[in-house]
Amino acid sequence: MADIQGSGRDTELDVVIATRDRPAPKLAACLDALRHQTFEHFGVIMVDDGGRDPVAPRVGASRPTRPVRVIRNEESIGPAASRNKGVALSDAPYVLFIDDDCISHPELVARHHAALGGAAGPAVSLGPILAPPGRRLPPWTHWDADRLGREYARLGRGESAPVWTHCYTGNLAVRRADFRAIGGFEERLARQEDIELGFRLSRLGCRFAFDPDAVVWHDSDRTLRTWTRIPALSARFDVLIDQLVPDSERLSSVRGDLSRRHRLLRLARRAGRVPAAHRCAVTGAIGTGCLLHALRADRPSLAAFSLVWDLEYTRALAEATAAPPGRLEHRPV
Repeated sequence: MADIQGSGRDTELDVVIATRDRPAPKLAACLDALRHQTFEHFGVIMVDDGGRDPVAPRVGASRPTRPVRVIRNEESIGPAASRNKGVALSDAPYVLFIDDDCISHPELVARHHAALGGAAGPAVSLGPILAPPGRRLPPWTHWDADRLGREYARLGRGESAPVWTHCYTGNLAVRRADFRAIGGFEERLARQEDIELGFRLSRLGCRFAFDPDAVVWHDSDRTLRTWTRIPALSARFDVLIDQLVPDSERLSSVRGDLSRRHRLLRLARRAGRVPAAHRCAVTGAIGTGCLLHALRADRPSLAAFSLVWDLEYTRALAEATAAPPGRLEHRPV
């Protein structure tokens, strides 16, 4: 472990960040935003998950003004296990998880600390993960940002209540005692581990609070190739969650959501049961969505990428539910 700067004082909250091969400018921007927090008594624990370029020298070169502890896994153990390792190093009463490509609002730590400190009983503090202001995102990350943004807007207006399915490690704060009481992240999951953690926190009796002003901006550099793999990976891990934690009723919730999707999406699924038709529909929707985005026809572009996600997810879900229990991969390849 590299202690870039000793704490020198007790911390009331630790920010835990798992990282692996994040480009230096993005990692520096993440740490720089934490340097400008209005809340004073917090530290940063960064877990370098076996990246090719060790993080500690880069963090040291940035001359952090707040406590930063860096621990390196010589071989990758995955994001869930890395975050568990980070929490194990903390002795603060509260822990905040953000991702290594997130830029924190200056009030982020203060607002999460206030939410957890003022709560009676077990609590989880959630905040929005938004697209960087003024940026024109690629169409696939625009789709991600739009989907999340609409849900956060509903939460902010009180039209829906925060629940365990809103738990994302890009912006999630918990009491360390509650985290330890449920055993931390399920290390067999390489996706959806944050949502599964949220379910066990709800089972513990945690109250979920959403603060629309506890913002991080997600500066994603996800490629189209990476994005198109995510729906299938998400489907497989939803099935795995259902197997590992049956009382989560994850698949019942997912199927209910799928049944409420737009009628045209449901019709496209039926047509896409033929492999050749599925491939043509996905390829055509991606091309159409990219073209419409370039023409700034955002609404139909988003609809095209919704079709891609739905087709890839539902095909993988059917395959995963048909697989014998225990045959699903725990980690995406």
